[in-house]
Amino acid sequence: MNRYLAVEPIDHLNIPMARIQPVLAKEGNPNIDIAKLDKLIDGSGVLNDTIAIRSPEHWAKVISSIGEDVDAILPVSITAYPTEVWNSHPKPLVDRGLPLLFWPIIKYNEMDFWRWSARDFLAAIGVDVHLVRNNEQGLDILKALAMKRFLKKSKIIVFGEQNFPWNAPVAGHLVTETLGTRIIVKPIAEIRDRYSRFSDADVKAVWEKRKKRYVIKNVQEKEFLQAVRIYLSVKSIMEEEKALGFGVNCFGELIIQSGRDVPCLAQSLLREDGYIASCDGDYLAMMSMVLSTYFLNQTSIMSNMYPVSFVGALTDHFGDPLSPGKKYPKSQWKNLARLGHCGFVGVISPEISPSGKVNLRDWGGTYEIKRDGRGCGVDGDMKPGKATAIQYKFDGKTLLVGACEVCETTHHKGMPHCESTALLRFRNLQGFVENISREHSVIVYGEHIAAIETLCKVLGLKCLVF
Repeated sequence: MNRYLAVEPIDHLNIPMARIQPVLAKEGNPNIDIAKLDKLIDGSGVLNDTIAIRSPEHWAKVISSIGEDVDAILPVSITAYPTEVWNSHPKPLVDRGLPLLFWPIIKYNEMDFWRWSARDFLAAIGVDVHLVRNNEQGLDILKALAMKRFLKKSKIIVFGEQNFPWNAPVAGHLVTETLGTRIIVKPIAEIRDRYSRFSDADVKAVWEKRKKRYVIKNVQEKEFLQAVRIYLSVKSIMEEEKALGFGVNCFGELIIQSGRDVPCLAQSLLREDGYIASCDGDYLAMMSMVLSTYFLNQTSIMSNMYPVSFVGALTDHFGDPLSPGKKYPKSQWKNLARLGHCGFVGVISPEISPSGKVNLRDWGGTYEIKRDGRGCGVDGDMKPGKATAIQYKFDGKTLLVGACEVCETTHHKGMPHCESTALLRFRNLQGFVENISREHSVIVYGEHIAAIETLCKVLGLKCLVF
């Protein structure tokens, strides 16, 4: 599900292409057609001019002088040349610390089995080696290398008190240490202080350009206008900070202090600008969205995930167990879960709704905090289809990935605090839940586990697949 962009994203939201340095073992005919490879990776990577090695001393000098803008080294052999300088003199590779890519045989799209021993040898002494299985995986590795560089200079912003377990000042450094992304904490007042900058005329002009994917339902006009004003306020902060996305701690501060200037519509509109956005200031959900949205170039959403087998807990929380209909026998419940957040499925981006549009309603409330007609929520269905669930864990080193399928969107009668949820079928929900980090899961359409495993290897993350 390619993400929808209403405008061309500003510079800091665009991932650079990976830059690769080909190094020829010695002067002669390379066993890889460099010109073909250059065409093959167009759009995913850029090749520097090939450097042919003249001696071990030249090799050491070349590797040590490779610029910081290079993401990986591509070793290229001479045809029928059985040994290479990276095997006889590997220390420069260890010292430089750049990844090494052994590309497959392009014309056969097969792994070069003569690289098995070099891969294992170099990895054993500390070189980050990737023995590429096929051209398709190679492109994923290039995108992942670009993502690695992109993340090192990135930041996200959470607004509000840090009173949920996703407490950024206490644990956010674990993300920064692994990926480089900085997590900035700001008070909600920074958003509110900017409201007066944007007149009703400004708000209406913006809405006129962006309204085609939204249907205004039972939301008060003043609340709707305020929702667009929230978008403009947050957007101005994102641009100044050059951040990738934002989240607001609604339930830990804004809502419980009677605020209804919720950022639901702002989330959807900012995604259309190229940002990511998540609920409740959950920086780990935000990072899960960063990884999935920017690496896969796919729309991702987040929501609370509830296994339907938790009948008692669901009844306590919703006043109803939200049990699936008759077409889903109890024998299937162990792998079924619902997505729901603030009265609706979650902040659904219009492109993943069957109609291509979402409804704007008053904020949906909860079983405990009743709906009061204020605020502006986003109510959308989810298309049926294959999907992938993602959770980045608190340790900053582990990514949880689950194969799943969106079965349906269920509309619940007589439940204003839970008008709709999405029903998902997991391949192994029990395994996913046993390793789960939080109630918030990120969902992206499509089967992406292989690509995400590649991303994790490049980023140095442990990938748990279910």
